[in-house]
Amino acid sequence: MSGASERLLTYLGPPGSFTHAAVDLLDTPWPGRVEARESVADVIFSVESGEADAGVVPLETSVEGDVSSTIDELIFRSSMCFINEELVVPINYVVAASAGTRANAIDTLVTTTVAAAQCRRFIEGAGVRVELVDSIAAACRRVSDDSADSIAALATTKAAHLFALATVRSVAEDHSGIATRMALLKRTLAHQTGHDRTVVVVTPIGDRTGVLADILGCFAAQDIALTAISSRPLRTRAGEYCFLLTARSHLSDARLQQTLRAVAALPAEIKLLGSFPLPVDADTRRVAEAAPPGSVGTATLDDWIDSLLHPEKLGL
Repeated sequence: MSGASERLLTYLGPPGSFTHAAVDLLDTPWPGRVEARESVADVIFSVESGEADAGVVPLETSVEGDVSSTIDELIFRSSMCFINEELVVPINYVVAASAGTRANAIDTLVTTTVAAAQCRRFIEGAGVRVELVDSIAAACRRVSDDSADSIAALATTKAAHLFALATVRSVAEDHSGIATRMALLKRTLAHQTGHDRTVVVVTPIGDRTGVLADILGCFAAQDIALTAISSRPLRTRAGEYCFLLTARSHLSDARLQQTLRAVAALPAEIKLLGSFPLPVDADTRRVAEAAPPGSVGTATLDDWIDSLLHPEKLGL
């Protein structure tokens, strides 16, 4: 068996990406080698095949929801690759340049299409020319190789450090508070902590009315809270779906085991994507902070319905 220094962790590259930055946030610092892979499929295959001991992939963004490439790979292509830890990475872009570069001297920003879109207001306000490249790493390399003090990269802090660039501006994104949820994958399950989350895929057998309600009823009967529900189309049966459910429990919990037995008896097939500890701050966010703009509570619900049905009362 190889020593700790020989253990390999793979991540969705290139170097300097937000997924790379997530490696620095692991609860236990990785003791071995860390290598980039070109795709989510490559990361998952490296873990499942035994080439790598662990892998890090993007799971969900706070803007666009599930990262479908990761979810689909875990559901439809892997069988022994489990989420062991969640890592929440803030989406922050910085302006990075060679040491000594002054902000008012910059007339060219090198970056990616995605970064440019998320920093549009800053770019428009700065009045600079934008040069697009394939990756954040390529942007930083371009600036690092250029001797001019009028060029900078719109990049991640991780990439700026990798290419020894100085931070000229620390916040360039249009919206603060955006984050990406990353997953640490391994071939074995994480241990129970008493504050855990389990992700399962439920595929109903047969097509009948009320199947989702029956599935949810199984969880409710054991008093297990579900924090997320989504569906994915089955690739082998057009017009049919499987359900991705996230429960506040761990697979070692007898109540969850009983729930899964009840779901399987509906009948349905079950697949486990992981049982792992909740992030430390998972329960600290209040509902009012998470609700979309325009949402209302019980105190104003009736007035809200009335105003929508009778807009003339608002002068519309």
